[in-house]
Parts: sequence; C-alpha cells; structure tokens
Amino acid sequence: MRLTLPCAAVRTATRLLVAPSLSPRLPTSVARRLVDVQGRLLPVPRGTRTDRTADGLRVRTPGADPQRRVLFLHGGGYIVGSPWSHRSPAAWLAESTGAPVDLLDYRLAPEHPYPAGLDDAEQAYTALLRTHSAQHLALAGDSAGGGLVLALLLRLRDKGIPLPATVGLISPWVDLSLTDPHIEGNAGSDAMLGPGLLRAGLEAYLGGRPVPPELRPLEADLSGLPPVHVLAGADEVLVGDADRLVEKLDRVTYRRSPGMWHDHALEAGLLDRAHADVRELGLALRRDLAARRPRVAVVGAGFGGIGMGTALREDDLGEVTVLEKAARPGGVWRDNTYPGAACDVPSHLYSYSFAAGDWSRRFAPQPDILRYLEGVAGELPVRYDTEVTSASWDDAAAVWRLATSDGEIEAEALVSACGQLSHPAVPELPGLGSFTGPVFHSARWDHSVDLRGKRIGVVGSGASAIQFVPAIAPEAARVTVFQRSAPYVIPKTDRPYRRPASRLRARLARTFWTGFFEFGALGFTAIKPFARVFALAHHAQLRLQVPEAGLRSRLAPDYPVGCKRVLLSSDWFRALARPNVEVRTEKIVEVTAEGLRTADGVLHPCDVIVFGTGFRTQDFLAPMRVTGRSGRELSEEWRDGARAHLGVTVPGFPNLFVLYGPNTNVGSGSIVHMLECQIRYAREGIRRLAGGARSIEVRPDVASAYDVEMQGRLGDSVWTECTSWYRTDSGRITNNWPGTMREYARRTADFDPAEYVLD
Repeated sequence: MRLTLPCAAVRTATRLLVAPSLSPRLPTSVARRLVDVQGRLLPVPRGTRTDRTADGLRVRTPGADPQRRVLFLHGGGYIVGSPWSHRSPAAWLAESTGAPVDLLDYRLAPEHPYPAGLDDAEQAYTALLRTHSAQHLALAGDSAGGGLVLALLLRLRDKGIPLPATVGLISPWVDLSLTDPHIEGNAGSDAMLGPGLLRAGLEAYLGGRPVPPELRPLEADLSGLPPVHVLAGADEVLVGDADRLVEKLDRVTYRRSPGMWHDHALEAGLLDRAHADVRELGLALRRDLAARRPRVAVVGAGFGGIGMGTALREDDLGEVTVLEKAARPGGVWRDNTYPGAACDVPSHLYSYSFAAGDWSRRFAPQPDILRYLEGVAGELPVRYDTEVTSASWDDAAAVWRLATSDGEIEAEALVSACGQLSHPAVPELPGLGSFTGPVFHSARWDHSVDLRGKRIGVVGSGASAIQFVPAIAPEAARVTVFQRSAPYVIPKTDRPYRRPASRLRARLARTFWTGFFEFGALGFTAIKPFARVFALAHHAQLRLQVPEAGLRSRLAPDYPVGCKRVLLSSDWFRALARPNVEVRTEKIVEVTAEGLRTADGVLHPCDVIVFGTGFRTQDFLAPMRVTGRSGRELSEEWRDGARAHLGVTVPGFPNLFVLYGPNTNVGSGSIVHMLECQIRYAREGIRRLAGGARSIEVRPDVASAYDVEMQGRLGDSVWTECTSWYRTDSGRITNNWPGTMREYARRTADFDPAEYVLD
C-alpha cells in the first residue's frame, strides 16, 4: 500500500534516519541490521507476495507473468544491504514490469571481497537461463548493485553468454576512482549518501588493489549491450557517474530526476516522485520484455474507454486506437445535457484515482464532468465519428475484424466500453406519432425548444427526471409528471467548492464517501437492516417538503428500499409540491394530438412531451454485433441474460474484454471505481498478449461457476423484490454486483492464468 508524504518530510527522514545508518563510523554488523530494519518497514504494493529462494527473495505482485523475470542486485556500497533492505523498491518495480523480481543475496565485503559478489550474480543469472529465455530476462540494480550489473553484462558478453533483453540502473556507481566532481560537489544536497561510505565500500571491496578492468565500464567498449534505462537524482553524489555512462551507451534512456537524492527509488512507497520514476523505469523494462506489440481497439470514449486508453498508453505495449461514434468524448456526459444534469455520486469518488478533477461542487454538474473527461482524454489516439457496427473473431489469424463507418480495422484485442446507459428507452405508447408538439428523451434534450410558459408532460420519475423537473418547473406553465412507481429519494448534501481541494482533503473525502456507499451496498445485499437508514431519510424529507397528505401517498414507494435505484435530491419533492406541478400515477393509455390520456379517461393537454424513461440496459454492446469462435453471436449467447467472468471476459470470445459489463453496476457506489478495477484486469490480459500469447479465453467452467455464484448471491438481495432495469423479463439480475466495491477490487486484482486458456 502506497503512502504519499511531502517531499520535504521524506528528504528530512532520509537525512536523519537512513544516512546515519550508512555511516562508515558504525560497526558493519550494526549498519547492516539498521538498513534491513528500515527496508522492512517501507510500504509495498497491495497483494505483494515475498518468498524465500535458495539465493535470496522473490517478490511478486498480483498479475505477475512467471515467464518473465527481473534479477535485481541491491546497493549498499558492497558492504551493507540485502534483499530485505530493497524489498520495497523491488516490489514497486515488479508491479510496473509485470514480472517477478528476484533479489539476490550476494556475498558482501569485507568478508567476501571482489569478485565474490560478481561471481554470485553470474551464477544466479546463468541459473535463470536454464528456465527462461534471455529475451524474457531483465537485469536491474541500484548504486553498487548497478555497478555489478554493468560488470556482469561485460563478463557475460565476453564469455558469449546470452544477454538479457533489457537493463535498469538506479543511481549506478560505475566509476570506482571516486574522482567525479559531483561526489564532493553534491555532498551537501544528497540526503542519503556521502563520500565516506563510498571510500569505505571501495576499500572493503578491493582491499587497496587496483580496480580490475571489468569494474571500469566507463573505460570499456559498451557496444552490443541490450537497452539500458538509467534513473538518477540530480542532487546526488553519483549523478556524474550516470551522466557519463549515458554518454557512452548506444541504446539508452535517462531519467535525471530534479531535486532527488541518491537512490530515492527506495522511497517509491512514500514519495510521489520516486514512485513515478520507478514506475517509468519498470514500464521501460516491460516494453523491452514484450514479445510483440498487439493492436488494441477500444470501442467508446466515455469513462471506460478513456480510462482504458490512458492505461494502455501508459504501458506502451501495443498500438491502441479508441473508436468513438460521436465527434467528441464523454459518453453519457456528452449526451445528457438536460437542465440540472449532474452526478449523484460525490465528485472526488466519481473520478479516476489517477487524475484529480477541478470540481465546482461536491456533486459535479454535467459541464464539469465533460470538461474533466475531455482533459483526461487529452492526446489519446481517438478516431471520432467512427461507429463500430460489427466485430468478428478470425481464429486463423487470431485477430478481431471490426466493421466501422470508416472502413475495416484489425486488432488482436477488443475492448468494449459501450456502457449500460447509452441507448435511451422510449416506451411504445399508442398514438405517439400523432402528437403535434416536440417530443424528445432527456438523453437527447432538444435545446431549441423553449419551455417557458409551456405545458410539459414528463413521462418517468427516475434519476434524470428528478434533476430536470425542478430545473424546468419554475418557468413552465404546467408540468405533469406521469409516474409509474415512486422512487426512494434521500437528501443530496450538495454544496459549492470555493477553491480546489488539497490532495489530503480530496483523499479524505474519497475515503468518507466510499464508506458511505459501502454501507449502502451491504444494506442492499448482505445486511439488509442497514438499508433502513435510507428509508428513514426518504420519509423524513418527504414529510418535511410535501405538506399535502394525498401527494405524499402518491410519492410513497410500494417496494423495499434499494430494490430500485435510491436517488439523491433535495429539491425533487419541493418541485412536485409546486402549484403548477401535478403527479399522475394512472397508466398512460394513449397519446393524442393534444396530449396524453390516462387510464381514468382524462386527457392531459401538453405542448411538449419529455421522456425520462431511462435506458435499454440489457443491450450491453448494442448496436455492435459481436461474433466469436465458430460463428457464435454474443447476442445469442446472452439471449437469456448477459453474463461474463468478473463482468469482463466471455467463453468463446477470445481477446475480448468488456467494461461495465454484466453484474458490474453498483446499487450503491461509484461505477468509476468499478471501471478502474476492470481496466486493470483487462490490461493484465492484454499484457499477456504482449508477452507472446496468441489468444486468451476464459475457461467455460470458470465462467459458469462464477455466474452460479453471482446469481445465488443476487437471489438473496433486495433486487429480487421488485421489477427494475436491473432485471430481465425472466427475472435474472444481469446488471448489479452483489458485493462491495472493495470486494470487487480484491477479486479483479489478480489476473489468474489458470482461469484462462492461453494459446
């Protein structure tokens, strides 16, 4: 779990706690013990697994590809340091490379001077070559370990042993002459390392002997080496070593991090800059370890598609194209521009964890969210005005062939980010075509229609209606709301933001609202009494804002709280209590030229009809027709209700990843959180393709067992106790997730290859 501390605080802690542990005045045994203890206390990614091996430690994070391996040689001036002292940076490196990291416990000086450590490194590397292809191996090291890596490369090259695919060096110590001017010049600015440890380490390692040729890489021929990626701090004493090394290498990238000290990568779990630097290094290694660059087509540029495109662009493991049917990104937040449109999840939770937003209110209005999405989309490779009509799997070529409005596209992987709320549902009312006034759905709001002084018929009382009715009622002559079933509505504690929230404040807000919505999720599934809080809030607000008993009775839901979506509004009931607003609960039986007729025979005159009737939520991939192996159409596979493993992958449809798929909607929570979980999971699958897999397909038995579990748990939820958009006509719940957001994050954290057939 990563913490985020101010840079000044980490620098001070490094200077006061870490640097003294490296003092040559300390007995070596004491220094080693202190360094190990400090290393054990540093954070590692969630889900990190650490195993002892015959020659050190193996660190793995969820989704690690066992076919790849990074051999890491730790620093410590050749006299201190161990796998445990470097477990934290190795774990963060493992997360970004997607490969296990082996930390070698090589022999240290002065007990074991040169060439003991280098011999150990050679033995460990050649052992890995017996189980892994050199193309699947990376070498990495920090400080003195970085120097060992370079020495090992030169030795391997000279012996004709296959070199690794890639190399990562962190603050490498490669000039043992100690003559670089930065060693003394940066001694005051480097928070960790001073010249004293370097001199002590050199003396212990070589015992006063001349520096052997293989330990002088700056004087050697460095041609023929694999790509080398170097990271150093601009304020460190060894930055000159890195500068000169980079000048000599042919294939090299260099990240010279401003204001950073020696080996700041050790604090990747505490410091944003260090984390970003290690992540960039790991991604560079991952790219070099990739067997190929798969083409990935992402359909849709809403929250799901933009997030997926951003994640894949960051990996840079393939050629990514986002296909969007409209002329701009945004998805539902581009399409829904009705008056009062806003989110009913607080802004700090309804946003990407990797991109802070500049929000004007606690519950962001539609323009804020659209602007946010357009900003995150930024330079993503999006092809606008390109609608995908069909996608067919070509088994012989192992590619998806997409038919679009702009021609055919091929891709090894297909990501559907169409969403569940993108196709408006308009009821088939008799005589609708005879109405002489404007008719439109709230998701296709006609802003050319002036509603002032008009008689407006609003069909529906769901999440959209409770926002636009209060917005249009003050200027309308009359608003008649035709309600099929009354929603539960709890107060919306909205407020404006005067200034952008600090990072800490945003994090606290995110944590609070996550807890609030998780409480609700438990109330709708496992601990139903929790949901009574929402019922009490609804009834209290209703009684406070609607004085007329008759209207209150029409606004009282006739189903358990949570069975349908619980809505947030503090002005819905006030709007319905206005003298120019009427609520009708009779069924609409006919539309005439003049208005809407209800089952009691009354004709309700209207100048405009607005449908707030939601979306066709069962059409997960519509209108795209998807055909998998052996000509199987996904629409036929899902005829009795959509289903997918973890809501993402479907048997018979290789290399297809669905975002916001079946059983991933939250009855209480943030869909953006769920999408980020799915994005991470799909990305791990695509990383397998980059690693050389031809196709990835979830096993039918795995998907079936998961579906049985989901439907069993959903059968005990509140969602079975009424008819709603969460259910099919047969009663199957296809939309909602039966647990908490936290549970879903845990279950999607690890892409288990055992659940898939990898060709």
